[in-house]
Amino acid sequence: MADEVWTVTMPKLGETVTEGEVGTWFKQVGDTVAFDDPLFEVSTDKVDSEIPSPYDGVLLAILVQTGETVPVGTSIARIGEPGAAPAAPAPASVAPAPAAPPGGAARAALPAATGNGHGGALLSPVVRRLAAENGVDLAAVRGSGASGRIRREDVEAAIASGGSRPAASAPAPTAAPARPAPAPTVAPSAPAAAAPAAGTGDRRDAVEPLSRMRVAVAEGMMASLARSAHVWTSVEVDFDNVERVRRKHKDRFKKEVGASLSYLPFVSRATIDALRAFPAVNSSIDLEARTRTLHPYVNLGIAVDLDEQGLVVPVVRDADTLNMRGVAGRIATMAAQARAKKLSMADMSGSTFTITNPGPFASYASSPIINQPNVAILCTDGVKRRPVAVGDAIAIHPVGIIGLVYDHRAFDGSTASRFLMHLRDSLEQRDWEAEVG
Repeated sequence: MADEVWTVTMPKLGETVTEGEVGTWFKQVGDTVAFDDPLFEVSTDKVDSEIPSPYDGVLLAILVQTGETVPVGTSIARIGEPGAAPAAPAPASVAPAPAAPPGGAARAALPAATGNGHGGALLSPVVRRLAAENGVDLAAVRGSGASGRIRREDVEAAIASGGSRPAASAPAPTAAPARPAPAPTVAPSAPAAAAPAAGTGDRRDAVEPLSRMRVAVAEGMMASLARSAHVWTSVEVDFDNVERVRRKHKDRFKKEVGASLSYLPFVSRATIDALRAFPAVNSSIDLEARTRTLHPYVNLGIAVDLDEQGLVVPVVRDADTLNMRGVAGRIATMAAQARAKKLSMADMSGSTFTITNPGPFASYASSPIINQPNVAILCTDGVKRRPVAVGDAIAIHPVGIIGLVYDHRAFDGSTASRFLMHLRDSLEQRDWEAEVG
């Protein structure tokens, strides 16, 4: 009776995830694997996940190599029963896969507009989006990757050499060459991307590949800028009321809640109440459908820095049902999980409003980019002791800038300003001692 062989496939790591990039293989062909042992790593646009082995046995074949992006359900590896030996033809069985697609039949099965095939290799989401946004004909691009795979650098080189189709990439700037408004946002991107690809830098420069997370962050930021009409407005907040409560209760709060009583829990709680008062700020807009969706709940996204390697936005669901202690505890827990890479895609989706907090890094006033599909993002910058007018006297109080970047398509400056006034008044006047408990 023949030994049983099991196939490991690319897992689905989220509802909207259709493909993943294979990262590090923790086992090699011929290694013994145990059930639930880390087998390989998968990278998607938002999360890196270690995939455990679903079987006990021996790794017979690795069918997708590190750095390759494949759809969900694709065969990744084969595992045989314990004691089985890898068959000699196993490595060779991987080779025909890249060789088959150059024929017309395989390429015709894939949409030409997305450029899924070149030399038989699948393209990453990064390459597809970059090519689509700049009108690059992938059939005319020579891939420098394994088996002729088209890499991001190849598309950037094609853009720099004029390999894009102007009519497909940006009709508006082409129709109005005399300094059209969109030109400054489109024009700088091509030289910036082309410089590293052209290799014209100083020989002392160190060129390193961008991580999947950095590429995903970059693409997300550019897509958000292209989609929303970003406007920034801000208010100055006197945090003296908050600071007095914070100093008095921070040790007990930390012990009881397990989270630091920083300014963020106060701002988060006040923001939730402001979103209730101004529902347009807690909405999503679909201009094509001419609709705006008002969310009667607050799923609060909190931007978390991963040691300068990228940003993720874990979501505190139904934050409007939590008191300040509950919000602070959930933020602390999810931030720790994010830094430990233990968040799932579900943990980072579904936000209705986002807060980013560069304040601990002593920033003065920041203008972040909206986290889609939100219509606004709040930024809490550094708090510093400054002279302020208290009646007819001058006092030294902790003061900081809180800014709101909003999508002007969804609401106007009057709404944004009133939202910030509501937030400022809550921070300066509320009985926070009762809220802390």
